[in-house]
Amino acid sequence: MNTKIMKYSLAFGMAAMLCGGLTSCNDDWTEEQYEHYISFKAPLDTEGSSVGVTTVYVPFTRVNEDGTPLYGEEGLTHYQLPVIVSGSTTNDIDRRAHVAHSDTLDILNPARFGINRPEIWYKDMSQYAEYPENVLIPAGKDVSLLPVKLDFRNIDLSDRFVLPIKVVDNAADGCIRNPRKNYATAMLRILPYTDFSGVYQATNMKFYIMSGGVTDNEPGAMSTVQTYVVDQNTVFFYAGTFNESSLLRKNFKVYAHFTPRHEGATMGTVTFTCDNPEMNFVQNKVANYTIIETEDEVQSYIIRRTLILSDVDYTFDDYLTAQGSPITYNVTGNMTMERKLNTQMPEEDQIVFE
Repeated sequence: MNTKIMKYSLAFGMAAMLCGGLTSCNDDWTEEQYEHYISFKAPLDTEGSSVGVTTVYVPFTRVNEDGTPLYGEEGLTHYQLPVIVSGSTTNDIDRRAHVAHSDTLDILNPARFGINRPEIWYKDMSQYAEYPENVLIPAGKDVSLLPVKLDFRNIDLSDRFVLPIKVVDNAADGCIRNPRKNYATAMLRILPYTDFSGVYQATNMKFYIMSGGVTDNEPGAMSTVQTYVVDQNTVFFYAGTFNESSLLRKNFKVYAHFTPRHEGATMGTVTFTCDNPEMNFVQNKVANYTIIETEDEVQSYIIRRTLILSDVDYTFDDYLTAQGSPITYNVTGNMTMERKLNTQMPEEDQIVFE
C-alpha cells in the first residue's frame, strides 16, 4: 500500500477513535453518576458545647406581619429542615421522603459523655415537636422542607434537648436513605431566641468570695455567660461560673426579667430572681440594659445590634461544691451581647448569631 495512503488511514482512524471516545465521555455525563439518595441538610457542630449535634436557632414565637403570634400564643414556633435529593443530575421524578424518630441518642449519650454522667446527657425533644411522616420532593426539584412545629411554652432548657430524626427507606416512593448515617439522620439541638437571649461577653464581670459580709480578696475573672429563653422578656442563666456542662447547674438557675421603660423602648431595667431558697440569692441593686444598633462600617447592609447589661450585682451561696461548707459569692460588672443582622433577609432566617 502507498505509504502516504497508510499515513492518511492511520490518522483518520485515530481521529475517529478520539471522537468516539469524546462522544462516549459526553454520553456518560448525561446519565446519573450517583444514586438519588435522600438526606438532610444538618451539618454537625465541630466546636463549642454541642459537638456531634446540629445547633439551630428559631424565634421563641413566630409572628404574623402585624406582630401577633402566628400560632395564637407565645412560645409556639417552627423550623424548616431541608430534605435533599443527592446526585449529579436533577431529580426527575416525584419522590416522597419518609421520616421518623431516631434512637441515636441511646448510642450518642454514653459514647460522648460516659455512662456515669446522665445529668449532661442530651434529652429527646420529641414531646415538644411535631412533623409530618412524609415530605414531597417534586420532579425538577432537589430540595424540599420538612416543617417541624415546636412548643416551647412549658420546656425547661436547663435540660439539653435534641430532636433526632431519620430518613426511612421506601423504594416504592423513590426514597432511598443515604448510606452515610450523619447525612440521613438529623440531630437537632433547637434553641429558641428572643432579643435578650444568647451568649454575653462577660470579661467585665468579676466574682468575689465573701467572708463576714465583705469582699477582701482578689476577684476571679469570667469569660461568657449563656442565657436561655423562659418567655418573651425573661431568660435564665447559671450563677457565677456554673454553665451547662456542670452536673450541678440546675441548682443554680437565676432568672433575668427585662422591663422596657415603655413599649418599643430600647432601654430599661433588669430584675434578677431565683426559685431555689438554698442559694440565698440577693440582687444588690437594679440592673439596666440598653440596645444599640449601628451600621457596619464595611458592609452597609449589616446592622450590629449590641445589648449592654450594666450594674449587675448579686450574691449567692454555693452550698453544694464544698459539702457542708457553703461559699458565698458576690458577682458584679457589665455584660454585652452582639448580633450581626443582615437587613437583606428576615431575622428569623439568620440561624447563627455572632
